[in-house]
Amino acid sequence: METLALGLIFLGNSNFIDRPSAAPVFITTVDDPPFALALIVIGLYVMLSCLGVLKKPVKEIIVFLLLFVWTFYLIIFAIHDIDAPIIMPNFDTIFISFIDIRILFEAFWSEP
Repeated sequence: METLALGLIFLGNSNFIDRPSAAPVFITTVDDPPFALALIVIGLYVMLSCLGVLKKPVKEIIVFLLLFVWTFYLIIFAIHDIDAPIIMPNFDTIFISFIDIRILFEAFWSEP
């Protein structure tokens, strides 16, 4: 659900991630509508896959997709925080790191 919610936030807010002056240009493009639609599709796929019996291959696809998306955005938000005038992690970065860690724990210690 977090992936779907992030996609909806990016779709509703055209400039969710601001760009510090020293940050690379691609920082501001990761919240554009194509990325938002991809997040919505991934979130819907994960939610619909979890409605039925979760087989091992489907679980592996879900874990890969979620870890890829959330690790990607963790890196983007960390680069954003490093290039900010005050080097201090924002709430967004800390929240995304907890989501990433939760996905890892669920991937290794939950039953398919």
